[in-house]
Amino acid sequence: MNKKQIVCLWLGIAVFVLVGLVRQVTPIYLWEGGRGGGDLMLPRFIVLWVCIIVVTIGLIYTFRDKQDKKDKDG
Repeated sequence: MNKKQIVCLWLGIAVFVLVGLVRQVTPIYLWEGGRGGGDLMLPRFIVLWVCIIVVTIGLIYTFRDKQDKKDKDG
């Protein structure tokens, strides 16, 4: 891994952790009135974490060295 990839990896990890620590301000409820069902906080976190992981992996792939690109692409 080169320096840009390492920076992207650490920034992705930092954002991942910060999202987990920061409380979401407005929960989304399945049903109004508070009867039955639960809130959708966990699925929102999972979708957000997956997005962070995908963007981080994409940046790491984009910032690979020219030699790595030649080796992997053919």
